[in-house]
Amino acid sequence: MTPELEKELIVGIVSSLFTALFTGIPAAALFWWTWQRDQEQLIVQKSIYRWDTESGGKVLEKDQFGPTFGIIIRNRSLFSVHVSSVGFQVDGEVIELERPLFPLKMMKNPDQGSNRPYIAADSDPREIPSQASIRVEVNDVDRPKIGAALMAAATNRGISMDDVLLNSILVVALVALETGKEFSSMTFFARIKRTLGKALLAPE
Repeated sequence: MTPELEKELIVGIVSSLFTALFTGIPAAALFWWTWQRDQEQLIVQKSIYRWDTESGGKVLEKDQFGPTFGIIIRNRSLFSVHVSSVGFQVDGEVIELERPLFPLKMMKNPDQGSNRPYIAADSDPREIPSQASIRVEVNDVDRPKIGAALMAAATNRGISMDDVLLNSILVVALVALETGKEFSSMTFFARIKRTLGKALLAPE
């Protein structure tokens, strides 16, 4: 192979690599953006209620069943989503709320003679618009089950019910959408920690 031919071959290979690089990256970016655009993306968090004390501190709000809490759902999708069910996983036990309390969507009254808002007949409290958020409360019907699960977890682990609730692994908020996709309040690092904990406790 002559030096001239070798030089042309190297230039051709380098040109091909640059062409593939500069056309491949935008194509990959477009594919990723399109895929992300069509995905359901929720942020789920436990909503823990606290009272201010006279000493300036905070204590968890409680009723006869223990600490009270709910779920905050933030829709980061580029479209509206519809919540099918919500619940909690308490120390491994999954409890689906039978009667979750979704916030009512108050509409602006079209009657100019009245400033009182109203609830439209076709209003769906389980629908969350894009970039919106809602807070789901626990009904009195579900409070005994949640309280009993917290008490059992606290007894089994020798800690308080407050500590059980505040633990990001022991109490996890769960949300399922109408499409079947599920989300939880457990973070990526909490999942790794739980997985490692199970691996260490597994019998040899």
